[in-house]
Amino acid sequence: MNADKRLDIVIVDSKRIVWLENPNWKEHLLTDDSKNRFDNVCFAPYDIDGDGDLDFAVGADWQFRNTTSGGTIQWIQQGSNKTGPWKYHPIGLEPTVHRMQFADLDQDGRSELIVAPLKGRSTSDPKYAEHGVRILSYKIPKDPVKGPWQAEVITEALHVTHNFWPTDLNQDGNLDLLFVSFEGVTLLERQKSGQWRKTRIGTGNQTSAPYIGASEIKHGKLAGGGDYIATIEPWHGNQVVVYTRPEQTRPATGDWLWDRHVLDQDLKWGHAVWCANLDDDEAQELIIGVRDDKDKQWRRGLRIYDPQDNHGKQWKRSIIDPGSVAIEDLAAGDLDGDGKRDIVAVGRQTHNVKIYWNETK
Repeated sequence: MNADKRLDIVIVDSKRIVWLENPNWKEHLLTDDSKNRFDNVCFAPYDIDGDGDLDFAVGADWQFRNTTSGGTIQWIQQGSNKTGPWKYHPIGLEPTVHRMQFADLDQDGRSELIVAPLKGRSTSDPKYAEHGVRILSYKIPKDPVKGPWQAEVITEALHVTHNFWPTDLNQDGNLDLLFVSFEGVTLLERQKSGQWRKTRIGTGNQTSAPYIGASEIKHGKLAGGGDYIATIEPWHGNQVVVYTRPEQTRPATGDWLWDRHVLDQDLKWGHAVWCANLDDDEAQELIIGVRDDKDKQWRRGLRIYDPQDNHGKQWKRSIIDPGSVAIEDLAAGDLDGDGKRDIVAVGRQTHNVKIYWNETK
């Protein structure tokens, strides 16, 4: 945040965006919207105005059951005073806006803002099936303050998405999008024409109606370079699931279902997934954040799964600090400069932030 080469922590809570400055974690209030009726829900970092300083896109006006209105998309601009307040600029509107990230999908050297609402417009309980979710891509205009920001619809084929991850899964040098929704796990690949090819690669959990499919996702690497895709299933579910690439050749059309492995079912409401190498072996560990207590034995908090083979079939689970953080989200990064990735976990219900320092020998 302040170009001191140390990773800081930035958190979006219901009304505020807060910067915790490394190393003493001094709190800086970048925005405070405490008078707003509805909450912030997501944000994404990027140098939007091209001045060399970090800005943030922000999704707000979060209304879970309102699929006809609400949902604001804007960005906050860093000014001469890095510690705030930062200035708001509008981007667009989309009901139930829920997740966003910046990614250079067209390989022009400048990232687009990818926005994923939770539900399709004008849909209703319990299936929200009347319309698909509008997955949007916004190119940053020459003047991001004056705009306008034009939205391109990537797809409207998915229903009740929850999260996504940009990654080059097919190893063609271009970013793809992995989405989780009621349909399960979907791979979106941008074609030379600019259109998107949609392929379902994971079924998700389809036995738990009305809340089916999957709801969190990341792409990790096994020893030997093999891929795994980690999810929480079903939607806001109780299963930690890993998909590994099948031996069968990918079909020309239709589903390309990867092999599904359930690692853990002793949890309630998994809500965060990350993949990172925590122990300097060849594989990336799977990091899971659990938001709710299942019972007195299986508490909310942090769990780490270490691959024990090159095929993603055997994993070792470690439960860390159970009951401490109702993890809404988490991330991994080297916060103390020792070359090891640490973990930051944020709890919305528990109103706390914890750093788990990596002391792996």
